[in-house]
Amino acid sequence: MQINRFYLDQIVFDQFGIQKLPGDISKQLIYVLRSQINDQVVLFDGTGYEYRVQIIDVSNKICSVKLLEKVSIDYQNKIHVTIFLSLIKQNRFENALQKCTELGAVAFVPFYSSRSKYQLDKESSSIGKNKIVRWESIIKEASEQCGRSDIPNLFDPISFELVCKKAQDSFSIILWENEQKTNLKSILKGFRDDRKDNESSINIIVGPEGGFSPDEIMFASNKGIKSGSLGNLILRSETAAISAISNIFYELSETI
Repeated sequence: MQINRFYLDQIVFDQFGIQKLPGDISKQLIYVLRSQINDQVVLFDGTGYEYRVQIIDVSNKICSVKLLEKVSIDYQNKIHVTIFLSLIKQNRFENALQKCTELGAVAFVPFYSSRSKYQLDKESSSIGKNKIVRWESIIKEASEQCGRSDIPNLFDPISFELVCKKAQDSFSIILWENEQKTNLKSILKGFRDDRKDNESSINIIVGPEGGFSPDEIMFASNKGIKSGSLGNLILRSETAAISAISNIFYELSETI
């Protein structure tokens, strides 16, 4: 039987190995999962450890748990993939966050480009605190569900120009449906054959529903970013992100 996992920013047991859980997790255990005294759950805080605990008390809608076992875990991929994802329709953007978290992305950087459905205030790059909080929650819950030992970083939205500036410092690929000469597989083969010692970071840049403009592709190319396609079919943005990260781990996981 699968044990439910929960992420806490900080896990601190008292001298008796007991900790009170936050209200939101306690509420989920009591009212959603119908957990009982003596039921077990797993806690993790992104430091590489899991804590198997047992519910020993429920008072004032707060669960107290006792530490049973601390286990070192290493589910980290040797390849660190950051997804630069254009601001697409909210449900599709959130689906990409969820699935790419499950597949092993280490970070997400939302951005706006010339064809993005949502354009940000370039002075503040603000899209609203509530939306950011919701995205962070989606990433956290996906990490809990899939068994990862960490939580991917979510950065504030930036412009396409700043994306290229940041991405040029690492091996980076911009997905473009009109790329005729180079596909993702051949780019990854080049990375595998020519990579520098200990180089393990890859950036994937995924455009909006309307794709990137030729000027944007040229701008990225001038920054040393390689453009590649995912085949002959036109994919939704969230599908492209999911497909790209899946291909990266398939092609490289056994060779790095």
